Amino acid sequence: MRSYPTAKLTQPIEESLRSGNPWIFADAISTPDAGTGDIVDVLDTGGDFLGRGVFDPGSPLRVRLWTLNPEVPVDDGLLQRRVKAALKRRPFPNTDTTGFRLLHGEGDRVPGLVCDIYDKTAVLRPDGDAAERWLKPARRVIGKLLNIDHWAIRRSHQSSLPRAEWWGDEPTNTLTFLEGGLRFEVDPIQGQKTGFFLDQRANRRRVASICGGRRVLNLFGYTGGFSVFAADQGAARTTTVDIAGPALDAARRNFERNHLPAAAHGFDRADVFDFLAAFNPRSPPFEVLICDPPSFAHRRQDLPAATESYRHLFATVLSIAPDKSTVVLASCSSHIDRPRFLDIIAQAARTADTPLILSGCYGADVDHPVPAGFPEADYLQCAIGTVARD
Repeated sequence: MRSYPTAKLTQPIEESLRSGNPWIFADAISTPDAGTGDIVDVLDTGGDFLGRGVFDPGSPLRVRLWTLNPEVPVDDGLLQRRVKAALKRRPFPNTDTTGFRLLHGEGDRVPGLVCDIYDKTAVLRPDGDAAERWLKPARRVIGKLLNIDHWAIRRSHQSSLPRAEWWGDEPTNTLTFLEGGLRFEVDPIQGQKTGFFLDQRANRRRVASICGGRRVLNLFGYTGGFSVFAADQGAARTTTVDIAGPALDAARRNFERNHLPAAAHGFDRADVFDFLAAFNPRSPPFEVLICDPPSFAHRRQDLPAATESYRHLFATVLSIAPDKSTVVLASCSSHIDRPRFLDIIAQAARTADTPLILSGCYGADVDHPVPAGFPEADYLQCAIGTVARD
């Protein structure tokens, strides 16, 4: 086996790494004689082999470990095996769902690399410059496993390269895919994340199952995922609120392409905080209220301000929720773990003087796996509860 440049831990974090955390930050490791995307061997503080990973000198996240086995080379062959294993773990694609996450970075043991599939379009998202090394080999193996016509790249804010680009011919028509038998459009270049919030798939089904005959408010509704599912299950009326006009236009089209009359539902272009502040308590009450905001905590230092923003937002939603209504509250901030999230909800309920009985708190769907020993990957929280004022 070939030899690799070495880097030695400067902090005693061996147990965390051996337990499954693949991240080594710059202040915890020496600088190897290696370049961006090179494979390096990581030595523990005693100088013994600990693991092997990819080096990124331009990122605070300096090394992402791929293996703890000294006999396993980190190369295109390992990537191929892990992509095949990831696809085998998924129940997708199937006859009613063709949009799914094929690769979930660290969750599928391909640190730094995400791939979302939208029918015959694959969107690759490398996290940082070092992960660029996997784009071409990933395209080769994914292309052999799935019927892919179009490829897109969406890069993270850490990358020094263009944020988004197509590989190959651009599609001539709007891209669509199936989720639960419903059809949605997706913009993999300009859309949020890779074009759609695939992680909320299971939660959309959960919420839709209780929306029959009820009025539904969908805050930060984006292209209407929760709303379309609710309407398909017989919601009396849905109101989708988002500040982005193009997203609401797409939401209307998603209603129509699923033979759901958009004219019978509401689409309000507004800042959610302004919408809630101007809410008329004498208007017809919403019986299901969904609040799925963007991340408020992109960095750990954002936590105090993010915690207060979530508390204020959730308290405002609870204050307009009538008795016996269902409230759905979500957070996609990786720094907001489940205990903190549930504590924020408890604080919001106290602030709003609104008792809330939780029936469950859920994470992302099965195509967003979480490695044991790496709780940072469990980023999505979605709580469902009932207001109980009497």
